[in-house]
Amino acid sequence: MAAGVVVLAGCGREEPGAGPAGGAATAGASGIVHLADRLEGARVASAPAPERGAREWSFAGSTAGWTALDAGRDRRLAAVKLESGEGALGIGIGGDGASGGDGPPTGGIAIELEPTPLGDWTGILVRARSRDRFAGMGVVHNLEEEGAIPGLFHFFMGGEGVAPVFNDGSTQTYHLPFAPRAEGETLKSLGLVAAALGPGRLEVLSIALVPRGADFAESHGVRPVTRTHVTRRTVFAHAPATIAWDVTVPASGRLDLALACLPGETVRYRAVVRAGGADERSVDAEVSDPAFWQEVTLDLAALAGKEAEVRLEAESSSAGAVALFGTPLLSGAPPAKASGRPRVPNVIFYVIDGGGADLMSLYGYERETTPFLVELAKEGVVFERAYSSSTWTQPSTASFMTGLHHSVLGGLRRGVHSTPIPAGATTMAEHLRRAGFLTASFTANPNAGRVIGLERGIDYLSDAEPEDHATSSVFLHEAYFDFRRRLPAEPCWVHFQTVDVHEPNLSVAPFAGTFVPEEERARAERWEEELWTKAGDLFGTTSIADFYDRALERAGIDRKAFYEARRGLYDETMAHQDRELGRLVERLKASGEWEHTLLVIGADHGHPAGTFSRWGRGLIEPKPEGWQGALFDSYAARVPLLFVWPGVIPGGRRSAVPVSMIDVLPTLLELLGLPPPEVLQGRSLAPFLRGGELAPRELLFDEFRVDEASGAMIGNLDVIDGKWGASLEIGPGEEGRHAVPAGGRWGAVHPFFEGRPRLLLYDLEQDPFATRAVNAEHPELVARFEKLLMERWEAHQLLAERFQEGESAPLDPAQLEQLRALGYVR
Repeated sequence: MAAGVVVLAGCGREEPGAGPAGGAATAGASGIVHLADRLEGARVASAPAPERGAREWSFAGSTAGWTALDAGRDRRLAAVKLESGEGALGIGIGGDGASGGDGPPTGGIAIELEPTPLGDWTGILVRARSRDRFAGMGVVHNLEEEGAIPGLFHFFMGGEGVAPVFNDGSTQTYHLPFAPRAEGETLKSLGLVAAALGPGRLEVLSIALVPRGADFAESHGVRPVTRTHVTRRTVFAHAPATIAWDVTVPASGRLDLALACLPGETVRYRAVVRAGGADERSVDAEVSDPAFWQEVTLDLAALAGKEAEVRLEAESSSAGAVALFGTPLLSGAPPAKASGRPRVPNVIFYVIDGGGADLMSLYGYERETTPFLVELAKEGVVFERAYSSSTWTQPSTASFMTGLHHSVLGGLRRGVHSTPIPAGATTMAEHLRRAGFLTASFTANPNAGRVIGLERGIDYLSDAEPEDHATSSVFLHEAYFDFRRRLPAEPCWVHFQTVDVHEPNLSVAPFAGTFVPEEERARAERWEEELWTKAGDLFGTTSIADFYDRALERAGIDRKAFYEARRGLYDETMAHQDRELGRLVERLKASGEWEHTLLVIGADHGHPAGTFSRWGRGLIEPKPEGWQGALFDSYAARVPLLFVWPGVIPGGRRSAVPVSMIDVLPTLLELLGLPPPEVLQGRSLAPFLRGGELAPRELLFDEFRVDEASGAMIGNLDVIDGKWGASLEIGPGEEGRHAVPAGGRWGAVHPFFEGRPRLLLYDLEQDPFATRAVNAEHPELVARFEKLLMERWEAHQLLAERFQEGESAPLDPAQLEQLRALGYVR
């Protein structure tokens, strides 16, 4: 390698499966060594990071040449008003109450630039603050070109390159990456675009163009790196560079890694494994395409059992070019094959996004929507009354991946987006990775991935959205099997999150037409468009259920016919999802993987998600009042939960005891013999899965957001306790502002239903869909549950302090005892 390098020697640190500090890393019981986790113990030589000049605009007292990006440039955008002051440029969006498109009011600022290669820059850094709720903001470029500004719901859904906006008034720095539309583009103009939830104001302090490579300012390190929707845990250094580890090569050993580069740079790589003098295996690769990962593998079977050095090298004609070593893994034969010990299973955690149990024949639905799951249930254990802890993807997914409720994790603090999972909360992927699992995630919903920080602990994350939502399972399954062909290390934990049954429910053959004839389907699509065209202004002014009822009436659409068509389309997509699950299991059986696979099938919420037509409630007669409802509405929160582990979990059993999706994490940890985290709100179901009993206990639900005016948490905390369900609105004022779906996302945005009780009580044996509160009949229960939920709320607030950023006061003994009594702290 060339001269002029900076040499750093790391200190050894003992980690699970790593062996003694300073010794050779071994595959241990799992068969996998994550080399990125052992960078501190590696020998690293790296060129210094080169100086890279940025271009920055400060808005202290001036607009710095930026102009409004509004309806005058693109008719889909809203009116924009610019105001300078207090060291920032104020961008008022949609202040006239009008939006140029069907989505949220969207607009921003733009500037013309001296042309430079787009590849010289990775994106922009924006320092900004706001106290208004935004769906998100992103960077756009070359505004004169078609497609420069994406569809407005791109911001709402947290699409590629979009950052959620904190709305607590704090000054935050946002990195917004460019999304190139063609190879070799020239950057000619630049824009910052934000989508508000109503008239909104964003104050921008500065904007800086980020030069290529500035994200890698340290000489070397580890960070997630994304290339074409694939995110890998990546070791980086600057060429010329070498990184070397001492290892013990396992039986049937192999070295796998993926290589990448930055735009405009070419990096020559070499991976060498050397045992002794001349016993060497190596592979060379040159990478010049910045869009993709290039995978390489070294077969080390001939070196099994030997002490060896793994050495990764990088050179480039560009001094200081960034070398990217994605997911470097040393792996060997599965433990049972290598040692005769019981084999550690692969784990598949399969989440059907929006999969409602009430609409599955597995749970007695009259239409045959899940015949495969009916058969699969004979091999596993089914929970009849499983619930998601929230009614939409972000809070629910964050909760079941950590075993902690939404309010404990921070609630919504970024417009419509949850606060990223706090660093102190260990995710399911992190638990399994520390135990020696290869970890991977395949999701078609961005809300179940990087938007909430779920790339943590994951070796390989694919969150590309398929063109057809209704066939996402096919897309994700193929991506998974392709990944496993290329990286067969075991044991493997994989998370799927499909969107087959999620809106817009455009079913495909052979299921299209099963429940909804073609002419009715076409009519339903026309109705959906008419509904939003004629009544879209009502959205966000009332509950979702009430919005649809009022919009259908205004548009003159037959309520029952509309909801029956929507239900039929959903059922058709559910039948497709069920078939593809069957094909997944068939492939696992054909490959011999099934016998050592632990499969968990669940869902993040029922149907529908928080913003879509509530046709389940819409078909209930008499029509429920718009203020009625709760997070535990069976349509919104009752989900499938099925565990299958051939030869280990006795099949054919069902439990009617209510359980929660946040119970999945502690259950998996116990089944795999791993310790639970110190703080956990779910409980393990493993004793029942092994043939024991399951005692009933209360289930909690919550959805919260940080109120931008007061900084306080507001939303809903609900409980199921036996036959009773109680939903408590947490927030200012004596009277509630209860809406459906309840909680931080929509229910606490406006005082929709003033004068309604803060707590609503439901008899779930008679009313599982929470359509008629029985407060008047049971005042003693109203008082009891209000006291209980306020006690739980106090406990959630105490727990949340453990995960806040920065320092917080330690809990006193009485507070710790309170949390231990609830089973939250070990």
